[in-house]
Amino acid sequence: MNMKAKLLIAGAVMLATSSAQAQTAAMKELGAAAAKKDPVIWTESSPEGAIAQVIAAFNKAWPDIKVQYLRNTGGNTLATRIVQEAQAGRAPASLVTGDHQQFELLRQRGLVVERDWTALGVPKIMSPQPHLIATASALGVIIWNKTKVKDEDAPKTLEALADAKWAGKSGSWVRAPIYANLAKLEGDAKVTDLLNKLVANKTRMYPSTFPLAQDVASGEIEVAYGLYHATLPAIQKGAPIGVAFTDPVALSTIWSSVINKGANPEGAQVLAAWLATVEGANAYEAATGRGNPFVEGSQTQKLIGGRKLSEFPVDETKAYIEAQTKYNKILAGGQKK
Repeated sequence: MNMKAKLLIAGAVMLATSSAQAQTAAMKELGAAAAKKDPVIWTESSPEGAIAQVIAAFNKAWPDIKVQYLRNTGGNTLATRIVQEAQAGRAPASLVTGDHQQFELLRQRGLVVERDWTALGVPKIMSPQPHLIATASALGVIIWNKTKVKDEDAPKTLEALADAKWAGKSGSWVRAPIYANLAKLEGDAKVTDLLNKLVANKTRMYPSTFPLAQDVASGEIEVAYGLYHATLPAIQKGAPIGVAFTDPVALSTIWSSVINKGANPEGAQVLAAWLATVEGANAYEAATGRGNPFVEGSQTQKLIGGRKLSEFPVDETKAYIEAQTKYNKILAGGQKK
């Protein structure tokens, strides 16, 4: 190796070491400030017991940062509540996890922390805008009852699921967010044709993917397209459910934002950044079933095995909403039949 190459390598190592030290210093500075403040209030929709497990794992790494959980299952009420609390002079939650469209409303009102998250070790792909960090994803998956359908005969693609031989034997979520994101790579025409075939097959439409998975487990229906995390409770109880991820995998990302009016925004930043690590992503997945495919080495990234990911990015929200609105109508038509 010549001297020039050696110098280049040495310079790269020094730069990487300096960057790692800066990130560590930034996290430690936030952690020291957070330890002196009231608990981080974290709000999202998961059950209390699940998030208690995540907080326990976080406190192994950051024992001096206190975290309390406030469950909010209202979805589109999250932003309204934070705005109301801030206007009333009360400290709202410091960390919120959910739909980025809600967080855009908070950003427009100047209520979120906007920063360069790479300084805290968060890869750029996980923070497309300075107020957002990808925390997990809901993944679309084909499932089947292994007692009624042999693994080799089960549909492994959505085209196969829409085959007429599954007429009256299949199920689907009646809401279209996963189908809408599928259209990013597969295109509107292909997804529209798929949904029309599912409706023509008298596919049973479900208001939630949890009862859908339960009906596959019981054999009430034989095959379905749902969400991976919704199948896990039944599988963990020994239900005969087979699963297959398509390629591309349609997904909906779950985001986190830090509220600057909260009691402990410093601690919330540490928690949000920790959730974006392998340790944090796997702890969240173990507790909730929803993992992070963008974290190198995470369980979910291993699970999907290098498949392409199909999702409208946050700056194409208008196109996503248009697709979802169209597909919701198609699926609702199937529900009425």
